[in-house]
Amino acid sequence: MKRMTVMKSKHLITIILILFAFASFAQKGNYIIDENSNWQDRVYFGSGFGMSSDSWGTSVSLSPIVGYMFTNRVSAGVGATYEYYWTKGIVYDYSDNRWGGLVFGRVNLVRQIFAYGEYSFLNYSYLGDKNDRRTVARLPVGLGLSQPIGPRSALNIIAAYDLIYNENSPYASPWVFNVYFSL
Repeated sequence: MKRMTVMKSKHLITIILILFAFASFAQKGNYIIDENSNWQDRVYFGSGFGMSSDSWGTSVSLSPIVGYMFTNRVSAGVGATYEYYWTKGIVYDYSDNRWGGLVFGRVNLVRQIFAYGEYSFLNYSYLGDKNDRRTVARLPVGLGLSQPIGPRSALNIIAAYDLIYNENSPYASPWVFNVYFSL
């Protein structure tokens, strides 16, 4: 019974912290792309910052990205991820430097609602063994809501489900929730 309560608490805390983790993806707000837009108008940069904690450990991550707006409705980009994870255990303390990358796409369905998809991977030490590094892939697909707050900025919320989630991954759940402010 206690194990189940810890697992539920772990998932709830992770979801809440992910919801409030901010990632700056620099996606357009009210900015309009047309035939007169040059490549500099279409390229955007950003940097995500995340933090999560549960009963097993704590992680802090940084994820810079670069994207390209093909049209006012479609954009895509690439990014890198670095995550530092640590836990203080009863038997031993453990820390890990994790790294990875991602490719993402976004299609604006209507003015403020968009479809989002991402393929990402993360390389990490398996079960605390620094000599046993593994890579896990993710394929979160979902919907988002964007609230423009300036010419090239917006507040964005994404709810996605990892289509290839594996219970042996370092992630607590197949659900991926992001809230980010674009600059």
